[in-house]
Amino acid sequence: MAVPITTNQTAAELLSRLVAIPSVTLGVDQGTGEAAMADAVEEFARSAGASVTRQEVLPDRPNVICTVAADAPGPHLLLEAHMDTVALGPMVDGHRPRIDEAGLLHGRGSCDTKGSLAAMLLALEWAAGVADPPGPLTLLAAVDEETGSAGAKEFGESNHGVDAAIVGEPTSLDIVRVHRGGGHWRVVTHGTAAHSSTPELGDNAIFRMADVIQVIREEFSRRLAGRSHPLAGQSSFSVGRVSGGRSFNMVPDQCELIVERRQIPGESVTDVEHELEEVLDVARARYPELRVEVANPVVFAEVLDTPEHASIVQAAQDAATAVLGAANVIGVAYGSDASILANAGIPSVLCGPGDIAYAHTADEVVPIVEVVQAAEIYARAWMGFAGAVSDATA
Repeated sequence: MAVPITTNQTAAELLSRLVAIPSVTLGVDQGTGEAAMADAVEEFARSAGASVTRQEVLPDRPNVICTVAADAPGPHLLLEAHMDTVALGPMVDGHRPRIDEAGLLHGRGSCDTKGSLAAMLLALEWAAGVADPPGPLTLLAAVDEETGSAGAKEFGESNHGVDAAIVGEPTSLDIVRVHRGGGHWRVVTHGTAAHSSTPELGDNAIFRMADVIQVIREEFSRRLAGRSHPLAGQSSFSVGRVSGGRSFNMVPDQCELIVERRQIPGESVTDVEHELEEVLDVARARYPELRVEVANPVVFAEVLDTPEHASIVQAAQDAATAVLGAANVIGVAYGSDASILANAGIPSVLCGPGDIAYAHTADEVVPIVEVVQAAEIYARAWMGFAGAVSDATA
């Protein structure tokens, strides 16, 4: 691979086309879904020589699965990036991409994760022309990552036949093999309604929740102190929303909060649920008249903990070193589709252009040069993955 697989101009043109297509995840403000993005991905992949299938995940929201060298002997590598984005919010002209003098492309989804998707499409296009491919290469353009990862889950449950995956997220081209998981739980306190002129006849659920919040803060601060991972960082908790009451002149009979927990390798979702109940038992013991329950857990990311000796880690690290001169293998605090794929038996890492600090912001950007470099990293990782697998099994 002495010749770069793409150019800044080609990468900028393709990414601009993708950013110009609204693909805000359904179910949120300005939600459009990914149908138009799926059409664009399929069109490019077919023109590049890939075979393309659609995997219907949700109504009019298909995964797009693009494969080259399907019959080549050797391990099968998956490249995955999601097509959906968050809402524009305060972002102005988010679907009108522009490139500034510093070579940064501005627009919604530019780094999260249409920059990765563009790079993967360019790598796929290059791979389609390789005379002696080392194994099959598949691109999964997935739906619904921002709200539930239904696309990655559907693919993971299918007869996919892939051996490992590189998932595109804005890692500044670092290789991520570990990330935290996360979920949130709805905690509800119950009281007794009464007129506000006679509060002694009621039981104020908001006051009860204030007691619960204090216990949650004390207990989780104590329990999580020192609970950390060298790559994933600190296990954490947060109370992000509290709501209750029907009217200013009523004693509220119900109040709810959302408590979020970010867990590290070694902590399972079941562990977190049990620990939350233990914390609430402390509150129940301290306040005997307290009526509190946990409802509606939502797990939005599992822990990713790909071993450092895994073939995909080695292949991605070697590819990044060849392109950048050095490669950092790190852990991150946020979650991704990689843990979904890993739990489906597909060892996975993250690597992609852009900085996570700009994702979901009013000025989301990605350096075009990193998109070009990412395309070469993906292509080199595909070429090197077969060798890494051979070394691991020798």
